[in-house]
Amino acid sequence: MQGAYSQRTTSPSIAFGFRSGHNRSAMLMESVKQLIHDLSMIPSGESVLVAVSGGLDSIVLLDVLVHLSDELSFDIIVGHIDHGLRGAASTQDAAFVHSVADGYGLPIAQHILTHSDMKRGQSHGREGAARHARLAALETLAAKAGASRIASGHTLDDHAETILYHLARGAGHSGLRGIPPVRIPFIRPLIRTSRSDVHAYAIERVLTWREDATNSDLTYTRNRIRHHVLPELRTLNPRIIEALSRNADLLTDLDEAVAFLVTERMLQLQIEPGNSAAGLCRSKLASLPDPVLRLILREGVRRVRGNLDGIEFTHIEALRSLITGRQAHGDLSLPGLHVRMQGDALVFSCTPPAPASSWEVTVDLGETQFPNGKSSLELKIVPMADVELQSIRSDRWIEVADADRVTFPLCLRTRQQGDRFTPLGLGQEIKLKDFLMNEHTPHFDRDSIPLLCDSRSIIWVVGIRLSDTVKLSSQTQRVLVMRMKGVG
Repeated sequence: MQGAYSQRTTSPSIAFGFRSGHNRSAMLMESVKQLIHDLSMIPSGESVLVAVSGGLDSIVLLDVLVHLSDELSFDIIVGHIDHGLRGAASTQDAAFVHSVADGYGLPIAQHILTHSDMKRGQSHGREGAARHARLAALETLAAKAGASRIASGHTLDDHAETILYHLARGAGHSGLRGIPPVRIPFIRPLIRTSRSDVHAYAIERVLTWREDATNSDLTYTRNRIRHHVLPELRTLNPRIIEALSRNADLLTDLDEAVAFLVTERMLQLQIEPGNSAAGLCRSKLASLPDPVLRLILREGVRRVRGNLDGIEFTHIEALRSLITGRQAHGDLSLPGLHVRMQGDALVFSCTPPAPASSWEVTVDLGETQFPNGKSSLELKIVPMADVELQSIRSDRWIEVADADRVTFPLCLRTRQQGDRFTPLGLGQEIKLKDFLMNEHTPHFDRDSIPLLCDSRSIIWVVGIRLSDTVKLSSQTQRVLVMRMKGVG
């Protein structure tokens, strides 16, 4: 053995006692051809990037597709992801795959993984990060090569191992579907073929491949499943691989039926119909039975993220608890997703909203621009006789005050700790926090509401209420007209 791999060729004369006439390779090839046809895996005339690591499964996949390519009318490009982090072994892998591609007369596209590639998926753990890096690299290679499909060598055994892996991690019903045969651009032509049949094919056709020593490394979860869990399950059911695959097929049917029903219910839960799942009605969600609520939440997460990778039962439970709890508002961060609950709205977003920053600007008569550059405040003093109160009271962004009861200079700012306010009509000073709560102002909006203040106190909570201390009276001679522009 050299590095992480050893090269291996097995003679058909010593493998499993095969006799001429068995021709299992032809049976496997026919089975793969039928699967490609049934699932429309490869459109005629298209190019396929075949992911070849140099291991047994990928070498068999390449050989099968090469022999089917003329009949099914598609072109092949060999794609290799060089795990450059492993040093000499990676170099040997790449050289071997290059020699295989040359032997078939096929072009090859290669990408060397870097530490930065791995960092992009680090939230999914070591194994997950490597997987995400490989998939992203393969998609990049395919795009550059003009390939519409990416074929990987996943087998029926990989399918079963993935199901058990997801089961152990507490994945939902979608996770127990295992590896999909087709998820464009990825296709798995060997997904209905057992690893033993793949091995038999390689023996019969005298193929050469590389043995990966890390496949025996029990620090990897999937290897522990392969070498310990599945052998134990085989003592209960010798055909456990096929049984798990059948169950996955049944779950796929069930999942599609549930997705159809959930889609119908989602329409009734959206705050803005037709606006995907970005905003859902909390009170309607809370009225659902818990099993239905979990399904709806999973679908909401999937619609916004695009997938459910890394989303586990505990994440959905945390989201359910947020909705059904007593708090009126709250935030929750999930892998690749931020959820904000505000009043009766549950809002999903891929990035958390930026926290509101505090600011303060001096304002004078005339027009003053807001720090956001989008809004402005216009102030002017006019005689009481020129004020049309009816038109002013119909617009929340215009307010009037007794100019002689306002103490200049003025400033416009966001709220501060300990702020107090005397709302119009109440006649007494209260905490600004209590006032905003009584007005049902959304919690996450409170820190961004502009406050117009004179030298003594808040005179206008902009867009909400004037202060009682500066209200108009029968003695008012001059009126301060305050108009917000660029809002609402």
